[in-house]
Amino acid sequence: MNKWILLALMLGVGWSCTTVPENTYFTLAYKLVPDSKEPPAPLPVSVRVRELEVTPAYDKERLVYRHSPYEFKYYSYQMWAVKPHRMVSELMVRHFEEARLFSSISRDLGDVRPDYELSGVLQSIEEIDSGDEWYAHLEFILRVTRYRDGAVIWSHRVDAKKKVYNKAPVYVIKALSELMEEEMNKIVAELRILLRGQLAEKRP
Repeated sequence: MNKWILLALMLGVGWSCTTVPENTYFTLAYKLVPDSKEPPAPLPVSVRVRELEVTPAYDKERLVYRHSPYEFKYYSYQMWAVKPHRMVSELMVRHFEEARLFSSISRDLGDVRPDYELSGVLQSIEEIDSGDEWYAHLEFILRVTRYRDGAVIWSHRVDAKKKVYNKAPVYVIKALSELMEEEMNKIVAELRILLRGQLAEKRP
């Protein structure tokens, strides 16, 4: 057989055996349960939860990992199922609903204006590779505005890291989910105290 034909056949077999890796999709998830068996009654206030804004580097489907503060890298085949700022916004709403914090929660403005509006910015959601150690890193800012006069009555910044002991993206997502749950429990407790105080001030 002509050596060039043989070479072409060998290359053809090699090419046909090469497969492109499939994308793997991830989402934050944790079991949404009330803090107690008998959660408190919802506060008699309504809130609109706006979709979070996001810093441009994280407004992507691909997972971010970093070795230093100065360099961003993106996984090629590890993706978010939904853009992260939308995913975090939806998880916040579900957490507020399960915690029974507000009597009414909406995502959009309707005919009746809400008492408060919650908004914020997702600043980081990523894997940090620091030498031999991996960390999940979550950073966002929230604020609550009183709708009738636009006054900001509360602001809160989360900048949390959790060590990841199994070095694979799925365990980074698990750690990010745990961070989200921990921080949201703190936020719910803080807002409950704040809004009870606001309601008390209104009473004659």
